Amino acid sequence: MYELEHTELSEKVYHLLKKMILNREFIGGQRLDLNDLSQKMNISRTPLKDAVNRLVLEGLMEVKPRSGTFVTSLKKSDIEEVSEIRLMIEQWCVSHLTEFKAQKLVNTLEEILEDFKGTLAVTPFPFESFLELDIRFHNEIVQAADNHRMLEQYRSINSFLYAARIYFFQSYERSISGHDEHNAFVQALKRNDIKDACAKLEEHIKNSKINMIDHLTENGGVL
Repeated sequence: MYELEHTELSEKVYHLLKKMILNREFIGGQRLDLNDLSQKMNISRTPLKDAVNRLVLEGLMEVKPRSGTFVTSLKKSDIEEVSEIRLMIEQWCVSHLTEFKAQKLVNTLEEILEDFKGTLAVTPFPFESFLELDIRFHNEIVQAADNHRMLEQYRSINSFLYAARIYFFQSYERSISGHDEHNAFVQALKRNDIKDACAKLEEHIKNSKINMIDHLTENGGVL
């Protein structure tokens, strides 16, 4: 019974800390005082350490020897490396789709595209809602491969970019072009043209990478 309660508490602390990072209540490079956090949350250090360890594995926090625990900063090389991993995973998943699974995925993605259109028509532009749909769109691509370990890893690396995207990269113009690129990918998949679908996916992820790096550069090269 004690272990169950501890596990549930660790889970709650993990989600709370992650939400605070993604909402930029904690910013890149900020040192976190774990003693202070445990007192403010009225919890012991154990569930807090468990939560921090999970966030370290996801790349959202880092522990520096003799220095402490920090919120991870985002650099150009991070965007490049994560984008390469995203492309590798997503293209692999698409290239291994059967025709049946491809068409099933098309049906799901077309529903998300309709939701995309709805957010683009709203003023002011609800970027957070659009970003959530973007994450869902790409998760569905990976999920279609029915490889749960791969999906888990994919979600972890995307968490690393989410915080910076939601706070700094709120471009309406890029969101429109991203939506068009999503649609082009779905149309290729609908024709069961896997080769073209992979090409469209590569173009989309590379354009997103370039956009993020441009914004990062405008903010001094690190977030």
